[in-house]
Amino acid sequence: MSLNLCTDQLAMALAAPGQLISVSFLARDPGLSPMHEEARAYPVNRGLAEEVFLARPDLVVTGTYSLHNTTGLLKRLGFRVEEFGFVQTVGTIPGEIRRMGALLGRERQAEAIADRFETELARIEAEQCDVRPMALAYDQNGVALGAGTLADSVLAAAGFRNMAAEEGLQGMAPFPVESVVSGRPDVIITSSGDGEAPSLGAFVPRHPAILALKGARIGAFVPPGAWSCGGPAVIDAVKALARLRQEIAPCEVAR
Repeated sequence: MSLNLCTDQLAMALAAPGQLISVSFLARDPGLSPMHEEARAYPVNRGLAEEVFLARPDLVVTGTYSLHNTTGLLKRLGFRVEEFGFVQTVGTIPGEIRRMGALLGRERQAEAIADRFETELARIEAEQCDVRPMALAYDQNGVALGAGTLADSVLAAAGFRNMAAEEGLQGMAPFPVESVVSGRPDVIITSSGDGEAPSLGAFVPRHPAILALKGARIGAFVPPGAWSCGGPAVIDAVKALARLRQEIAPCEVAR
């Protein structure tokens, strides 16, 4: 039973038929979960100890930053709980895949997925050159993804510099519109914004001053949910951004 969006992705990718009995409700969110369609095949939970107690799974997988009260209570009740860490980079993902595979007794399947991930990542990184355009992952309410985030490592692997990280931003934090305008990034990566009832905060990345930046490419260049968690789908984010980087600054020309 998985109680966390990120463990959902790993478990759904690896579990044998009938082995996974529940995923978190966020697994069905198209904006967060690249496997939202697959998630419809499973009952969902909200990470509550009562749900686990009634389901009586042999194993509970969750995240380090999930509901601490739930995790502690389940352990005291004798449930086997395995926690996956919040700190994730493209380099840690193959290990997370292999760990989940070992927990589920699906080592062979996990090795195949992890090996494909490593091979694709190595190929993309080998194609990089000295020309690295400036990018900013910028979303609702003017929040940017800085150093220490999964997005930061994805940008680096794809051949970009992360403007938020270079401006000293750590983790996920507010980034003023004025800083975006003065920094003049080559690319501003936003979410798709396809929600039926967007909040006012959703319009911050599309502020008129930002849209007026000459030469800046602004859009949802990363597939929805592809870098929400450290799972196999992250390679799709790396590939999408690597293609964009090649369009903006072709390495063949740079050489």
